[in-house]
Amino acid sequence: MNILLSLLLFSCAAYGADAPARVLSGHSAGVQALAFSPDGQYLASGGMDLNVALWSVKTGKLKKVMVGHRTGVTGVDFSPEGDYLASVDTKGIEVWKVPGGKNFKSVTGHSHTLFSVRFSAGGEYLTAGGYGGVGVWTFPEGELLRNMKAQVESANAVAFLPNGHYVVSGNSNGTVTVWNRNDGKITRTIAAHKDAVRGLALTTDGGHAVSAGMDGEVKVWRLVDGFLAGAFTAHAGGVKAVAVSPDGKRVASGGLDNSVKLWALTGMQKAPIKEFKGHKDSVEALAFSPDGRTLASGSKDKTIRIWKIK
Repeated sequence: MNILLSLLLFSCAAYGADAPARVLSGHSAGVQALAFSPDGQYLASGGMDLNVALWSVKTGKLKKVMVGHRTGVTGVDFSPEGDYLASVDTKGIEVWKVPGGKNFKSVTGHSHTLFSVRFSAGGEYLTAGGYGGVGVWTFPEGELLRNMKAQVESANAVAFLPNGHYVVSGNSNGTVTVWNRNDGKITRTIAAHKDAVRGLALTTDGGHAVSAGMDGEVKVWRLVDGFLAGAFTAHAGGVKAVAVSPDGKRVASGGLDNSVKLWALTGMQKAPIKEFKGHKDSVEALAFSPDGRTLASGSKDKTIRIWKIK
């Protein structure tokens, strides 16, 4: 429980142009999840050391460590107003008050194994992906509203569309699935990858989904018809994480080659716009700041790196 004992801050002036502006060290196991608060004031991280950390973006200092998970934390997300933080392990969801870190509610999972968690844009629902499908709960009540099941193996990453009526998941069987929260039915299935989808991100308007495949590919899908709008071979060995910039113009990817890469959202690309190196193990999580000027990456090497995007 004595994680995050040290915080190492480095000035970007000591590095080359592509070095991180700051390195946050202290998780005693790999960092699996990242999220910026809506106002950009805080960065939350979840680790395989069972803990959730809240950092000050301005100073890089640790504000709070939230303890209570029984297994490694695989997902974190802030509520739209930024006053709650949801985190998930394989057993269930914990919701914390921000910035105090007091536990607000524990939510039992819909599946015996969970992997990701997201709030709806209106903050009235939570969704989590897990073995066999996707669950939706009311918030703040924490009551299970819908347990949506299908032959997806596991829903590894989830996100609500802006209207809150649909959930998109990236699945272990290589598909991207759109679920109707109201009736629990699948409205679209995209055969996206030749291997498991490990990461998923949506554009702010909900028009496109970006999928990260263990086949090494990142793909961009137009959700209204399943059209492939962009694709790039990104990371040897597999892609573990993706994020979309708030303006919808760029995609960040991270994978088993320990690197972070920046791409244009659409088009067939052979090379990234930019590449960031420094992690010593696979990149497991990515998050853009609300203003799009900062990108955070979390790695199996136990560190979080903060990159400035020009």
